[in-house]
Amino acid sequence: MAISTRVSAQEEIEIPYFNPSSGPYLGRAMSTNKKEKLYLPLKIGDANHIFLLGKTGYGKTSFMKAMAEALWIYYHEVFGKEVMIIIFERKYDYSKYQKLKQFWIKRIQELGKAEASRRHPFLAKYFEIQEKHPQLKHMLGFPGDFAMGLPNYILIDTYISKRPYPVDIFTWHGLRPRSFPTRRIVFRPTRSIYAIKLDNGPDAEVVEGHIQYKHLTFDMLTQKFDIPKGTAYGRLIRKYWKVYGVHDPKNLLSMIYSQEQVRESTWESIRSIMEEIAADPLYVKDNQKDFTTFLTTDRINIIDFSDNSNLDLDEQRLIMYLLWQRLKAIAGKKRVDIWIFFDEIQDLIGTAGEASKHNLAWRAMEELYRKGRSLSINVVAGTQYLYRLPMSLIMGAAHIAVIGALASPKDLDILRVAIMDGEKLRIPVEHDSFEEFIKRRKKKGRGWFSFDREFTVKMYFRPNQSF
Repeated sequence: MAISTRVSAQEEIEIPYFNPSSGPYLGRAMSTNKKEKLYLPLKIGDANHIFLLGKTGYGKTSFMKAMAEALWIYYHEVFGKEVMIIIFERKYDYSKYQKLKQFWIKRIQELGKAEASRRHPFLAKYFEIQEKHPQLKHMLGFPGDFAMGLPNYILIDTYISKRPYPVDIFTWHGLRPRSFPTRRIVFRPTRSIYAIKLDNGPDAEVVEGHIQYKHLTFDMLTQKFDIPKGTAYGRLIRKYWKVYGVHDPKNLLSMIYSQEQVRESTWESIRSIMEEIAADPLYVKDNQKDFTTFLTTDRINIIDFSDNSNLDLDEQRLIMYLLWQRLKAIAGKKRVDIWIFFDEIQDLIGTAGEASKHNLAWRAMEELYRKGRSLSINVVAGTQYLYRLPMSLIMGAAHIAVIGALASPKDLDILRVAIMDGEKLRIPVEHDSFEEFIKRRKKKGRGWFSFDREFTVKMYFRPNQSF
């Protein structure tokens, strides 16, 4: 989310003191000489549902990460109050690893290996492991979009101005690079848990999440395991799994064997399917712990839907729905504020045409928007396109941010309706020349923030302190 332009030498540069007591820090206004700092006003009983909109590559995910950091600081370090932050991560990023490696090589060239290792012990150990253990090398180099257990070294050399003295982007915002404690929940992990932890920093904890059998509906069974509903074995599985509620493959086999007269071919089909279900590491018995038991207020929770986890879309949507069901109980019992972050929300809930009761992710999101306010459950959702999403999500947002550039002119029309002072928005979507395109690309990390969709300001968004 680097700001690549330079402030002129004549302009006064003020180094602010970061005091987030008025709310989580959002960034600095662009419209005034002093570039005053802006905070998100959190009000008890208000729905803090925030929509982040922007074209890929302009800093949408970076600001989402920065906002999670600001909330952690605001709750834990200013007021000493518990908060549960949950982030749905969609992908990991090999290019981030390449940038990290370039940073490490540059530091060795500048400082020498001994001094670079003293200043950045984790990086020294990380790259040393790759050299000493080549069998691990093919598993490493895939930090998540939210690799928050590692400081953001990459922005250290990004300057707002170099005259009359160097001012880097962190200093200008009153911040510093740092890591945050995270708990990353992976499902059917596709590589070593140890490798995933290494890639995401020393403050990252990685655990394997599961779903209880009872949450696997018969309809999901038929899709996942190719069970024809009209067959004899399909009818028997439906009878015991759906009607009798026998959700343990071993028990289901035992009951059918003892209570039904079936052909050998029918029995073999049932046995084969139940053994396949039992062998699936994603699912566990109903008396065993599921992924929601790992949710904590002591760390930022990351639901890893990247390629670290082997999940299909229906399973991802089921996990989202089960999470919502669990959060209702947590919010009611613990009286703790909850913040949920969805990056590229359209990939999870689908487009407007997929908004139905059969879409579990959509059902969860709809309930979050309707009931979240009374439970202090807040939502931050990022997307590239507004016009493809159900309008209820857009109009239900309390605050709307536009970061960098829009991907479609249709979205500008929607924003000018959704935001009361939307006529302020000056967001070019198309470019008349290559020079204009290059100039526009330099506006990463900038954009608009609309408070309560009533007061809209142009601003430099807060940089992310973690990687």
